[in-house]
Amino acid sequence: MKNVAFNRRQWLKQGALFTAGLAALPEVLAAPRLVLLAPESPYGLNEMTDHLRVPGIKLNANENPYGISPKARQAIMESLTDGNRYGFSKSDGEQLRAKIAEKDGVAKESVLLTAGSSEVLGMVGTYLAFSGKDRGNVVFPWPTFSLMADHFEKLGTAVVKVPLTPDKLHDLPAMLAKVNRKTKMVYICNPNNPTGTLLAPATLKAFCQQVAKDVHVMVDEAYIDFLNPPDNESMASLVATYPKLIISRTFSKIYAMAGLRVGYALAHPDTVKALEPFRHGGGLVISNTSLAAALASIQDTDFARMSKDKNAEARAYTQAELTKMGLKVVPSHGNFLYFDLAKYPSDFIKDMAQRGLMVRQWDDYGTKWGRVSIGTLPEMQAFATAMKQVMPS
Repeated sequence: MKNVAFNRRQWLKQGALFTAGLAALPEVLAAPRLVLLAPESPYGLNEMTDHLRVPGIKLNANENPYGISPKARQAIMESLTDGNRYGFSKSDGEQLRAKIAEKDGVAKESVLLTAGSSEVLGMVGTYLAFSGKDRGNVVFPWPTFSLMADHFEKLGTAVVKVPLTPDKLHDLPAMLAKVNRKTKMVYICNPNNPTGTLLAPATLKAFCQQVAKDVHVMVDEAYIDFLNPPDNESMASLVATYPKLIISRTFSKIYAMAGLRVGYALAHPDTVKALEPFRHGGGLVISNTSLAAALASIQDTDFARMSKDKNAEARAYTQAELTKMGLKVVPSHGNFLYFDLAKYPSDFIKDMAQRGLMVRQWDDYGTKWGRVSIGTLPEMQAFATAMKQVMPS
Protein backbone atom coordinates (compact mmCIF):
# COMPACT_ATOMS: atom_id res chain seq x y z
CA MET A 1 0.00 0.00 0.00
CA LYS A 2 3.00 2.32 0.04
CA ASN A 3 3.00 5.33 -2.28
CA VAL A 4 -0.78 5.08 -2.66
CA ALA A 5 -1.21 8.88 -2.67
CA PHE A 6 1.54 9.27 -5.23
CA ASN A 7 0.06 6.58 -7.47
CA ARG A 8 -3.41 8.09 -7.20
CA ARG A 9 -2.17 11.54 -8.28
CA GLN A 10 -0.21 10.00 -11.12
CA TRP A 11 -3.23 7.94 -12.13
CA LEU A 12 -5.43 11.03 -12.31
CA LYS A 13 -2.86 12.81 -14.44
CA GLN A 14 -2.41 9.82 -16.73
CA GLY A 15 -6.17 9.29 -16.82
CA ALA A 16 -6.77 12.71 -18.33
CA LEU A 17 -4.23 12.04 -21.07
CA PHE A 18 -5.60 8.55 -21.57
CA THR A 19 -9.20 9.75 -21.95
CA ALA A 20 -8.13 12.34 -24.48
CA GLY A 21 -6.42 9.63 -26.48
CA LEU A 22 -9.49 7.38 -26.44
CA ALA A 23 -11.60 10.02 -28.15
CA ALA A 24 -9.49 9.72 -31.28
CA LEU A 25 -9.60 5.90 -31.50
CA PRO A 26 -12.20 3.70 -33.22
CA GLU A 27 -15.23 2.33 -31.40
CA VAL A 28 -13.30 -0.82 -30.51
CA LEU A 29 -12.53 0.86 -27.19
CA ALA A 30 -16.18 1.29 -26.30
CA ALA A 31 -16.09 -1.99 -24.35
CA PRO A 32 -12.37 -2.55 -23.76
CA ARG A 33 -10.56 -5.20 -21.80
CA LEU A 34 -8.66 -4.39 -18.64
CA VAL A 35 -4.96 -3.68 -18.93
CA LEU A 36 -2.37 -2.48 -16.46
CA LEU A 37 -0.96 1.02 -16.21
CA ALA A 38 1.60 1.83 -13.53
CA PRO A 39 3.04 5.32 -14.14
CA GLU A 40 5.88 4.90 -11.65
CA SER A 41 7.76 2.39 -13.86
CA PRO A 42 10.46 3.62 -16.27
CA TYR A 43 8.20 3.40 -19.32
CA GLY A 44 4.97 4.29 -17.54
CA LEU A 45 4.00 0.61 -17.55
CA ASN A 46 4.53 -2.33 -15.24
CA GLU A 47 2.80 -5.51 -16.33
CA MET A 48 3.43 -7.18 -12.99
CA THR A 49 1.54 -4.54 -10.99
CA ASP A 50 -2.19 -4.96 -10.55
CA HIS A 51 -3.18 -2.08 -8.29
CA LEU A 52 -3.85 0.32 -11.18
CA ARG A 53 -6.19 -0.79 -13.93
CA VAL A 54 -7.47 1.26 -16.84
CA PRO A 55 -9.35 0.27 -20.00
CA GLY A 56 -7.45 -0.14 -23.22
CA ILE A 57 -5.99 -2.58 -25.74
CA LYS A 58 -3.27 -5.05 -24.68
CA LEU A 59 -0.86 -5.62 -27.55
CA ASN A 60 2.35 -6.40 -25.70
CA ALA A 61 2.30 -10.09 -24.72
CA ASN A 62 1.68 -12.02 -27.98
CA GLU A 63 -1.61 -13.39 -26.67
CA ASN A 64 -4.42 -14.83 -28.78
CA PRO A 65 -7.18 -12.15 -28.70
CA TYR A 66 -10.04 -14.53 -29.50
CA GLY A 67 -10.31 -16.26 -26.13
CA ILE A 68 -9.97 -19.97 -25.56
CA SER A 69 -11.76 -22.53 -27.70
CA PRO A 70 -15.48 -22.96 -26.92
CA LYS A 71 -14.77 -26.67 -26.47
CA ALA A 72 -12.06 -25.83 -23.93
CA ARG A 73 -14.49 -23.61 -22.03
CA GLN A 74 -16.96 -26.48 -21.82
CA ALA A 75 -14.24 -28.85 -20.67
CA ILE A 76 -13.23 -26.41 -17.93
CA MET A 77 -16.81 -26.16 -16.68
CA GLU A 78 -17.13 -29.94 -16.55
CA SER A 79 -13.79 -30.31 -14.76
CA LEU A 80 -14.72 -27.95 -11.94
CA THR A 81 -16.61 -30.70 -10.11
CA ASP A 82 -13.21 -32.33 -9.48
CA GLY A 83 -11.56 -29.11 -8.35
CA ASN A 84 -11.35 -30.36 -4.77
CA ARG A 85 -9.20 -33.34 -5.82
CA TYR A 86 -5.56 -33.65 -6.81
CA GLY A 87 -4.92 -34.93 -10.29
CA PHE A 88 -3.19 -38.15 -9.24
CA SER A 89 -5.97 -40.43 -10.44
CA LYS A 90 -7.20 -38.40 -13.41
CA SER A 91 -6.28 -39.57 -16.89
CA ASP A 92 -6.32 -36.16 -18.60
CA GLY A 93 -2.53 -35.80 -18.39
CA GLU A 94 -1.85 -39.17 -20.01
CA GLN A 95 -4.52 -38.57 -22.64
CA LEU A 96 -2.97 -35.19 -23.43
CA ARG A 97 0.50 -36.71 -23.73
CA ALA A 98 -0.89 -39.29 -26.14
CA LYS A 99 -2.62 -36.64 -28.26
CA ILE A 100 0.54 -34.51 -28.36
CA ALA A 101 2.63 -37.53 -29.33
CA GLU A 102 0.21 -38.33 -32.13
CA LYS A 103 0.12 -34.74 -33.37
CA ASP A 104 3.90 -34.22 -33.29
CA GLY A 105 4.93 -37.69 -34.45
CA VAL A 106 6.89 -38.79 -31.38
CA ALA A 107 6.61 -41.52 -28.76
CA LYS A 108 4.48 -40.67 -25.74
CA GLU A 109 7.59 -41.18 -23.61
CA SER A 110 9.12 -38.20 -25.44
CA VAL A 111 6.46 -35.79 -24.12
CA LEU A 112 6.95 -33.94 -20.83
CA LEU A 113 3.98 -31.81 -19.70
CA THR A 114 4.77 -28.53 -17.93
CA ALA A 115 3.11 -25.37 -16.65
CA GLY A 116 3.62 -23.42 -19.86
CA SER A 117 6.79 -23.51 -21.95
CA SER A 118 8.35 -21.18 -19.38
CA GLU A 119 8.66 -24.14 -17.02
CA VAL A 120 10.41 -26.10 -19.78
CA LEU A 121 12.98 -23.32 -20.14
CA GLY A 122 13.49 -23.11 -16.38
CA MET A 123 13.84 -26.87 -15.93
CA VAL A 124 16.34 -27.21 -18.78
CA GLY A 125 18.30 -24.19 -17.55
CA THR A 126 18.64 -25.59 -14.02
CA TYR A 127 19.42 -29.10 -15.26
CA LEU A 128 22.22 -27.90 -17.55
CA ALA A 129 23.65 -25.23 -15.26
CA PHE A 130 24.30 -27.79 -12.54
CA SER A 131 25.61 -30.53 -14.82
CA GLY A 132 29.37 -30.90 -15.12
CA LYS A 133 32.18 -29.36 -13.10
CA ASP A 134 31.31 -25.70 -13.72
CA ARG A 135 28.47 -23.50 -14.90
CA GLY A 136 29.93 -23.17 -18.41
CA ASN A 137 28.31 -20.99 -21.07
CA VAL A 138 25.26 -20.94 -23.32
CA VAL A 139 24.90 -19.41 -26.78
CA PHE A 140 21.88 -17.26 -27.64
CA PRO A 141 20.88 -15.25 -30.71
CA TRP A 142 20.10 -11.65 -29.77
CA PRO A 143 17.56 -10.21 -29.46
CA THR A 144 15.40 -13.20 -28.67
CA PHE A 145 13.03 -14.37 -25.95
CA SER A 146 15.07 -13.53 -22.86
CA LEU A 147 13.52 -15.62 -20.07
CA MET A 148 15.92 -18.52 -20.40
CA ALA A 149 18.98 -16.30 -20.78
CA ASP A 150 17.98 -14.45 -17.61
CA HIS A 151 17.58 -17.77 -15.78
CA PHE A 152 21.03 -18.95 -16.82
CA GLU A 153 22.63 -15.68 -15.70
CA LYS A 154 21.01 -15.99 -12.27
CA LEU A 155 22.48 -19.48 -11.98
CA GLY A 156 25.97 -18.25 -12.82
CA THR A 157 26.20 -19.56 -16.38
CA ALA A 158 27.79 -17.18 -18.89
CA VAL A 159 25.38 -16.09 -21.64
CA VAL A 160 27.03 -15.51 -25.01
CA LYS A 161 24.82 -13.26 -27.15
CA VAL A 162 25.26 -13.41 -30.92
CA PRO A 163 23.70 -10.52 -32.89
CA LEU A 164 21.12 -11.35 -35.53
CA THR A 165 21.96 -10.64 -39.16
CA PRO A 166 20.96 -7.24 -40.64
CA ASP A 167 17.75 -8.96 -41.82
CA LYS A 168 17.09 -10.02 -38.19
CA LEU A 169 17.73 -13.70 -38.85
CA HIS A 170 19.64 -16.11 -36.63
CA ASP A 171 23.29 -15.99 -37.66
CA LEU A 172 23.91 -19.72 -37.39
CA PRO A 173 27.56 -19.68 -38.58
CA ALA A 174 28.38 -16.98 -36.01
CA MET A 175 26.57 -18.93 -33.28
CA LEU A 176 28.41 -22.11 -34.20
CA ALA A 177 31.72 -20.22 -34.00
CA LYS A 178 30.95 -19.37 -30.34
CA VAL A 179 30.47 -22.99 -29.32
CA ASN A 180 33.41 -24.35 -27.32
CA ARG A 181 34.19 -27.12 -24.86
CA LYS A 182 32.42 -25.20 -22.05
CA THR A 183 29.20 -24.66 -24.00
CA LYS A 184 26.24 -26.40 -22.42
CA MET A 185 23.49 -25.30 -24.77
CA VAL A 186 22.61 -23.39 -27.92
CA TYR A 187 19.17 -21.73 -27.95
CA ILE A 188 17.08 -21.24 -31.09
CA CYS A 189 13.67 -19.52 -31.09
CA ASN A 190 11.92 -20.30 -34.38
CA PRO A 191 10.00 -18.20 -35.35
CA ASN A 192 12.05 -15.78 -33.30
CA ASN A 193 10.53 -13.49 -30.70
CA PRO A 194 10.61 -10.43 -30.98
CA THR A 195 11.57 -10.28 -34.68
CA GLY A 196 9.18 -12.86 -36.14
CA THR A 197 11.88 -14.16 -38.48
CA LEU A 198 12.10 -17.80 -39.52
CA LEU A 199 14.84 -20.29 -40.23
CA ALA A 200 14.01 -22.65 -43.10
CA PRO A 201 13.34 -26.16 -41.75
CA ALA A 202 16.15 -27.73 -43.80
CA THR A 203 18.66 -25.15 -42.56
CA LEU A 204 17.65 -25.55 -38.93
CA LYS A 205 17.59 -29.34 -39.18
CA ALA A 206 21.15 -29.43 -40.54
CA PHE A 207 22.30 -27.16 -37.69
CA CYS A 208 20.62 -29.31 -35.04
CA GLN A 209 22.10 -32.50 -36.50
CA GLN A 210 25.58 -31.00 -36.44
CA VAL A 211 25.52 -29.35 -33.00
CA ALA A 212 23.27 -31.72 -31.00
CA LYS A 213 25.76 -34.55 -31.45
CA ASP A 214 27.88 -32.97 -28.72
CA VAL A 215 26.03 -29.96 -27.24
CA HIS A 216 22.45 -29.52 -26.07
CA VAL A 217 20.25 -27.57 -28.46
CA MET A 218 16.97 -26.02 -27.32
CA VAL A 219 14.53 -25.16 -30.11
CA ASP A 220 11.69 -22.96 -28.87
CA GLU A 221 8.71 -23.54 -31.17
CA ALA A 222 6.15 -21.41 -29.31
CA TYR A 223 4.91 -19.81 -32.55
CA ILE A 224 5.17 -22.74 -34.97
CA ASP A 225 1.39 -23.19 -35.14
CA PHE A 226 1.05 -19.86 -36.96
CA LEU A 227 3.04 -21.25 -39.90
CA ASN A 228 1.80 -22.95 -43.05
CA PRO A 229 3.43 -25.93 -44.79
CA PRO A 230 6.26 -26.44 -45.54
CA ASP A 231 7.52 -23.81 -43.04
CA ASN A 232 5.75 -25.44 -40.11
CA GLU A 233 8.00 -28.51 -40.02
CA SER A 234 9.00 -29.14 -36.40
CA MET A 235 12.38 -30.44 -35.28
CA ALA A 236 10.49 -33.05 -33.25
CA SER A 237 11.38 -35.77 -35.75
CA LEU A 238 15.00 -35.57 -34.56
CA VAL A 239 14.50 -36.13 -30.82
CA ALA A 240 14.49 -39.93 -31.04
CA THR A 241 17.97 -39.82 -32.59
CA TYR A 242 19.51 -36.85 -30.76
CA PRO A 243 19.20 -37.01 -26.96
CA LYS A 244 20.73 -33.55 -26.62
CA LEU A 245 17.95 -31.91 -28.64
CA ILE A 246 14.99 -30.47 -26.69
CA ILE A 247 11.91 -28.84 -28.22
CA SER A 248 9.69 -26.51 -26.19
CA ARG A 249 6.05 -25.93 -27.10
CA THR A 250 3.13 -24.06 -25.52
CA PHE A 251 -0.65 -23.85 -25.44
CA SER A 252 -0.37 -20.09 -24.73
CA LYS A 253 -0.35 -18.88 -28.34
CA ILE A 254 -2.52 -20.52 -31.01
CA TYR A 255 -4.66 -22.23 -28.33
CA ALA A 256 -5.12 -18.97 -26.37
CA MET A 257 -4.33 -20.51 -22.99
CA ALA A 258 -1.69 -18.03 -21.80
CA GLY A 259 -3.32 -17.66 -18.38
CA LEU A 260 -4.03 -21.37 -17.95
CA ARG A 261 -0.33 -22.39 -18.15
CA VAL A 262 0.13 -25.57 -20.15
CA GLY A 263 3.22 -26.35 -22.20
CA TYR A 264 5.44 -29.29 -22.94
CA ALA A 265 8.88 -30.47 -23.96
CA LEU A 266 9.63 -32.94 -26.71
CA ALA A 267 12.86 -34.86 -26.17
CA HIS A 268 14.43 -38.30 -26.21
CA PRO A 269 12.82 -40.51 -23.51
CA ASP A 270 16.13 -40.63 -21.60
CA THR A 271 16.26 -36.81 -21.63
CA VAL A 272 12.66 -36.61 -20.41
CA LYS A 273 13.60 -38.86 -17.47
CA ALA A 274 16.61 -36.67 -16.71
CA LEU A 275 14.45 -33.53 -16.70
CA GLU A 276 11.54 -34.89 -14.63
CA PRO A 277 13.25 -34.41 -11.22
CA PHE A 278 13.44 -30.68 -11.97
CA ARG A 279 9.67 -30.28 -12.29
CA HIS A 280 8.15 -27.97 -9.71
CA GLY A 281 5.57 -29.35 -7.30
CA GLY A 282 6.16 -32.98 -8.19
CA GLY A 283 4.33 -32.60 -11.47
CA LEU A 284 1.17 -31.19 -9.88
CA VAL A 285 1.63 -27.61 -11.07
CA ILE A 286 -0.86 -28.03 -13.94
CA SER A 287 -4.41 -27.81 -12.66
CA ASN A 288 -7.12 -30.31 -13.59
CA THR A 289 -9.01 -27.52 -15.35
CA SER A 290 -5.98 -26.54 -17.43
CA LEU A 291 -5.34 -30.14 -18.46
CA ALA A 292 -8.97 -30.53 -19.48
CA ALA A 293 -8.83 -27.31 -21.49
CA ALA A 294 -5.61 -28.35 -23.25
CA LEU A 295 -7.01 -31.76 -24.11
CA ALA A 296 -10.09 -30.15 -25.65
CA SER A 297 -8.07 -27.45 -27.42
CA ILE A 298 -5.64 -29.76 -29.17
CA GLN A 299 -8.62 -31.56 -30.71
CA ASP A 300 -10.39 -28.34 -31.77
CA THR A 301 -8.62 -27.87 -35.09
CA ASP A 302 -11.30 -25.46 -36.32
CA PHE A 303 -10.48 -22.96 -33.56
CA ALA A 304 -6.74 -23.18 -34.23
CA ARG A 305 -7.32 -22.65 -37.95
CA MET A 306 -9.59 -19.66 -37.30
CA SER A 307 -6.99 -18.11 -34.98
CA LYS A 308 -4.23 -18.57 -37.54
CA ASP A 309 -6.28 -17.15 -40.42
CA LYS A 310 -7.47 -14.11 -38.50
CA ASN A 311 -3.97 -13.46 -37.21
CA ALA A 312 -2.59 -13.53 -40.76
CA GLU A 313 -5.27 -11.09 -41.93
CA ALA A 314 -4.71 -8.59 -39.11
CA ARG A 315 -0.93 -8.94 -39.37
CA ALA A 316 -0.96 -8.17 -43.10
CA TYR A 317 -3.14 -5.11 -42.52
CA THR A 318 -0.86 -3.83 -39.74
CA GLN A 319 2.32 -4.37 -41.71
CA ALA A 320 0.84 -2.47 -44.66
CA GLU A 321 -0.21 0.43 -42.42
CA LEU A 322 3.19 0.69 -40.75
CA THR A 323 4.92 0.55 -44.13
CA LYS A 324 2.73 3.41 -45.38
CA MET A 325 4.04 5.45 -42.45
CA GLY A 326 7.58 4.97 -43.74
CA LEU A 327 8.59 2.46 -41.05
CA LYS A 328 10.82 -0.52 -41.74
CA VAL A 329 8.86 -3.62 -40.72
CA VAL A 330 10.45 -7.05 -40.42
CA PRO A 331 8.30 -9.67 -42.24
CA SER A 332 6.81 -11.76 -39.44
CA HIS A 333 5.85 -15.43 -39.16
CA GLY A 334 4.29 -15.07 -35.69
CA ASN A 335 1.48 -13.13 -34.04
CA PHE A 336 3.49 -9.91 -33.67
CA LEU A 337 5.44 -7.38 -35.73
CA TYR A 338 8.88 -5.84 -35.14
CA PHE A 339 9.46 -2.39 -36.59
CA ASP A 340 12.21 0.23 -36.66
CA LEU A 341 11.75 3.26 -34.39
CA ALA A 342 15.14 4.85 -35.09
CA LYS A 343 13.51 8.19 -35.88
CA TYR A 344 11.06 8.11 -32.97
CA PRO A 345 11.99 11.04 -30.72
CA SER A 346 10.39 10.13 -27.37
CA ASP A 347 9.16 7.27 -25.17
CA PHE A 348 7.13 5.05 -27.49
CA ILE A 349 5.61 2.87 -24.76
CA LYS A 350 4.48 5.84 -22.69
CA ASP A 351 3.09 7.73 -25.69
CA MET A 352 1.03 4.72 -26.80
CA ALA A 353 -0.15 4.01 -23.24
CA GLN A 354 -1.56 7.52 -23.07
CA ARG A 355 -3.66 6.57 -26.08
CA GLY A 356 -4.90 3.35 -24.54
CA LEU A 357 -2.54 0.80 -26.09
CA MET A 358 0.09 -1.42 -24.49
CA VAL A 359 3.04 -2.24 -26.76
CA ARG A 360 6.73 -3.13 -26.39
CA GLN A 361 10.03 -1.42 -27.19
CA TRP A 362 13.51 -2.92 -27.66
CA ASP A 363 17.00 -1.54 -27.45
CA ASP A 364 18.47 -3.61 -30.27
CA TYR A 365 22.22 -2.99 -29.98
CA GLY A 366 21.74 0.75 -29.60
CA THR A 367 18.86 1.06 -32.05
CA LYS A 368 15.22 1.52 -31.05
CA TRP A 369 12.64 -1.02 -32.22
CA GLY A 370 8.98 -1.56 -31.38
CA ARG A 371 6.97 -4.76 -31.18
CA VAL A 372 3.21 -4.96 -31.39
CA SER A 373 1.21 -8.13 -30.80
CA ILE A 374 -1.49 -8.86 -33.34
CA GLY A 375 -4.97 -8.42 -31.90
CA THR A 376 -8.29 -8.43 -33.68
CA LEU A 377 -8.61 -6.39 -36.86
CA PRO A 378 -10.53 -3.57 -35.07
CA GLU A 379 -7.80 -3.50 -32.41
CA MET A 380 -5.12 -3.20 -35.07
CA GLN A 381 -7.09 -0.40 -36.71
CA ALA A 382 -7.03 1.36 -33.35
CA PHE A 383 -3.28 0.74 -33.17
CA ALA A 384 -2.76 2.22 -36.65
CA THR A 385 -4.79 5.30 -35.69
CA ALA A 386 -2.67 5.81 -32.57
CA MET A 387 0.55 5.31 -34.53
CA LYS A 388 -0.45 8.07 -36.93
CA GLN A 389 -0.95 10.34 -33.92
CA VAL A 390 2.43 9.68 -32.31
CA MET A 391 4.70 9.37 -35.35
CA PRO A 392 6.58 12.55 -36.22
CA SER A 393 5.46 14.12 -39.50
